[in-house]
Amino acid sequence: MSEPARGPSPEPGPADVPQWINDLVPIAAHARALLRASAPTLALAVAAVLALPQLTPFSAPWVAAVCMVLGNVVALRHGGRNASTDDATDVGGNTTGSRATADARAEVGARTQSTSGTAAVIAAGELRPGGRTGALLVVLDLLLTATGVAALVGLALAGTDRPLLVAAAGAAAGLAAGVGTVAGLELSGRRARGAFVVLGAVAVAVIAAVVYVFNRLGPAWWWVLALAVVADAVGLLALRAGARNDRAPTRPGVP
Repeated sequence: MSEPARGPSPEPGPADVPQWINDLVPIAAHARALLRASAPTLALAVAAVLALPQLTPFSAPWVAAVCMVLGNVVALRHGGRNASTDDATDVGGNTTGSRATADARAEVGARTQSTSGTAAVIAAGELRPGGRTGALLVVLDLLLTATGVAALVGLALAGTDRPLLVAAAGAAAGLAAGVGTVAGLELSGRRARGAFVVLGAVAVAVIAAVVYVFNRLGPAWWWVLALAVVADAVGLLALRAGARNDRAPTRPGVP
């Protein structure tokens, strides 16, 4: 006796998609857009950490400075509440954050059109409170990891002593600086010009201080561990502040 022919199984509906996927997909799309926007800055940083060890006998402070500049530049360009809106009055007229978010929404929308079972929240490309900040922190980690690997290659080619330690210390310093800048922008509420200028000045001072310390004292593994702990703690603070800012109502015309 023949079995009845089975028709094609129905495609999963929105109720069959786990909620954590609905939350994660827009964040991943936003992070991907931020990575594309940061690619030129990353390329410059990688070229610098590959070349500097070949040009200077003591390259540890310069590698750390490049990593910190990278972290601060990315944080200042994409951090803060206005980076998640289409606000044309972004600091200095910079609309990179707005374009990154628009690209993320376009990616998610296109993906949704080709997959009928995705929920409407993914189609809108909306991020949960804190998702914008979390995506930026992940991007900073990826960028500084890539720069640290490039620094390790450059230091090893130059025959520098303890290249792994120097590269790790530089990458950790850059990550801590970038995460600290993100936290400062989130704690200030919105990307006000005053906060932007103050954080930029503080970043320059911190970079100069770190370069001085690296010149006077050689890096140590306990530095790397301490910087990693600081970056994690400040990152959690930034996430909480970012989630609070995302929940707050947007007031047009507020700088």
